[in-house]
Amino acid sequence: MARVPLLEQAELPDDYQYLLSEDAMGEINLLCAMANNPDVLQSYMRYGTTLWQDGGLDGDDLERCILSVARALDAEYEWNQHVPIARDLGVPDEDIEAIAAEDFDHFDDRRAALIRYVRGVAEGEVDDATHAELVEHVDDATIVGATQLATHYLATARFLDALDIPLEGEFVGWTPNEE
Repeated sequence: MARVPLLEQAELPDDYQYLLSEDAMGEINLLCAMANNPDVLQSYMRYGTTLWQDGGLDGDDLERCILSVARALDAEYEWNQHVPIARDLGVPDEDIEAIAAEDFDHFDDRRAALIRYVRGVAEGEVDDATHAELVEHVDDATIVGATQLATHYLATARFLDALDIPLEGEFVGWTPNEE
């Protein structure tokens, strides 16, 4: 049971109801909990949108990064939300399985460096070597975007844990074959 009410769209002030509309992300538990403070919800969604659109990563690499952070933190809610999104963007199940297994050798050098880096951010373990490896493959703007993306999902995972936000439905499992 969540530690705060999971509000419905109609319970928000009129000016904020769009935040839980189907045109946005709908009434998912994360946002319904955050809706207890509509200004924070609005800022969270704007920030996330900026990272998704202007963070320097294509959609499929963005999702690989989000899944990598989720797996590093054992964040089931984020994993559950983003496995279907990743699949919709063309991320193959083999990549999802490799992320779950921490099999960096599965990926080309650029993606492996990116995945190691965002995992390191999530775990608080980025060292000079991890940073230097990523510098070989992306520009500084992308490094900043990837770092902010990882910290955004780290913060989201902590929010979900602190408020004991439940999954919508059953957990998809750490690998596609677990479903």
